[in-house]
Order: sequence, then C-alpha cells, then structure tokens
Amino acid sequence: MKIKKIFTGLFISLSIFGISSQKTFAQKNRVNATTETNTSNALASSPLGNYSNEKAGQYIALEAEKRQAINNDLQATVVELLELFHDAKQSHWNIRGPLYFSLHEALDSYASLYLKYSDIFAERQLQIGNPADGRPDIIAQTANLPKFPAGFLSDKQVLEIMTERIFTIAKRVRQRIENTGKAGDEVSSNKFQDLSYELDKQVWQFRAHMQ
Repeated sequence: MKIKKIFTGLFISLSIFGISSQKTFAQKNRVNATTETNTSNALASSPLGNYSNEKAGQYIALEAEKRQAINNDLQATVVELLELFHDAKQSHWNIRGPLYFSLHEALDSYASLYLKYSDIFAERQLQIGNPADGRPDIIAQTANLPKFPAGFLSDKQVLEIMTERIFTIAKRVRQRIENTGKAGDEVSSNKFQDLSYELDKQVWQFRAHMQ
C-alpha cells in the first residue's frame, strides 16, 4: 500500500513538472518570437536595416534618371538565370535515355554558365546603385517561366523543355541589349550581348540533337 502511494505521488510530481516545463517552454518561445519580431522591426526602421550612404552615392557612374529602367532589366535577367540554373541542374540529375551522357555533361556546363552570368548582372546592379535580389521566392514569382516538371525526364523531354526556356530568355536578352543601349548604358548593353551569344549557342547545340 505504501509503495503504491509512493508511486502515485511520484507520478503526480512528474506530471506537474511536465506541465510546468511545457508552460516555461511555451513562454520562452513567445518571448523569443517577440524578440525576433522587435529586432526585425528595429532593423527595418534603422539606417542599418536598409543601408544607404548618401555621400558615396555621388560616385555612381550612371545618371540617376537612367538607373531604374536599366536595373529592371538587370534584375529580371538575374532571376531568369538563377531559374535556368536550377532547371539545368534538375535536368542534369534526372535525365534518362540514349542522349544521357552528352546532355548530362552539357547541362552541368550550362548551369555553371548561368551562375557566372547571374553574378555578373547582380554586380552590375550594385555598380549602378541598386541591390540585387536572388531570393528563392523572388525567383519563383518573377522569372516568368512555366513550372519545371518533377521526377525523371527523358532526353527528348529535356531537349524540348530546356530549348524552349533558353530560347525564351534569349529573346528577352536581345530586347535588353537594345533597351540599355538606347538608355546610354553601353556597359550593361555589352554584357547583355555577351550573354546573348552564349544563350544562342546553347539553343543551337540543343537544336542539333533534335530529331
């Protein structure tokens, strides 16, 4: 009987301790969440939350009235190239079929090129005084390409899907060559020309595999 009472008392004590621990843990979580929110709000309202150096702004080479339109083209290209990078890797991993070896290697090479040029255009955004935005949600929202299919893909599927996507971006880039040239930003225009050559080359190489 005494043993039973001892176990009953022990069980009640552990239950109370468990409830108390859960309450303490929940309270800590609420405090942490509040602290994180307050910190985020403080940063957003602080000069450090969106850093800008007015004195340094005078050293931006491109005239202020030209920057926004050019930045729009640069930002669009950054997200498109990052999307193409993910598409090329997805294809590289999951391709199946007789053309596996040649396309597998080509896709990996293309993916590296997309990363290289996304960095070039992001840096150009910074050069003309704008931040670059390559966050995953921004890529998904603004790359303006159809959702890429999941799972294994035949070599024929990869050829059709990737050729269409690269060709679509290549057309947009050709327009941006003209846009930035007319706006007086020959540097960005030249970079777009370099990218245009690479994308047209990829379309040709994929097109040559089509039957």
